[in-house]
Amino acid sequence: MDTGKELLFFFSALGSFNGLILGVYFFFFTKKKYLTNYFLGAMLFALSIRIGKSVFVYFHPELPKMYLQLGLTACFFIGPCLYYFLKSAVEEINVMPKSWKLILLFWGTLIVGAGIVFPYEYYPELWRDYFIIAIYFQWFVYIAFSGFTIRNVLKKIFNTKEKTSPSELWFGTLFLGNFLLFLFYFLAIMGASAATYIGGAVVFSFILYLIISI
Repeated sequence: MDTGKELLFFFSALGSFNGLILGVYFFFFTKKKYLTNYFLGAMLFALSIRIGKSVFVYFHPELPKMYLQLGLTACFFIGPCLYYFLKSAVEEINVMPKSWKLILLFWGTLIVGAGIVFPYEYYPELWRDYFIIAIYFQWFVYIAFSGFTIRNVLKKIFNTKEKTSPSELWFGTLFLGNFLLFLFYFLAIMGASAATYIGGAVVFSFILYLIISI
């Protein structure tokens, strides 16, 4: 790789690596075990795996198809983790409702079962034509649910006359960052010339450090 590609690889991979570290921290090492911490850690972990897959496949397209399947499997949990993180934060829920556990179990069983029965390596067209569309549709639906959950926070952010608290700004940044990443990857799937998978990884690195600074 030339210097430009090496820098691109470094900055795109750095966000994924730091996202993994933060995800593990929020999930296992925070002193106070809030439900929001678990969902935030899980969301960062899923995002980092999804982004990391994009980085390595972009620079090493000869990698086995199981890496593509792993990234898409992780992508299936980004939306639910975002939604439950914001909902538990806004409504101050500290004990996970049984319905949430059942829904997460359903999604996990569905995507893992589909991966076992129809592995990407042997059914690439099935994944490209149907599974990927379903995964991104599910992500979009949960982004819509998340936006509705923090609609009042978003109104305050976009209304310059109202002051937002640091936590509200943080929630809004997480939501908008998720939406931006979804949009970037969706456009890349649709073949938009201005959107690439590696571009999404760079955007994630920028959003991650913006969230940390907030």
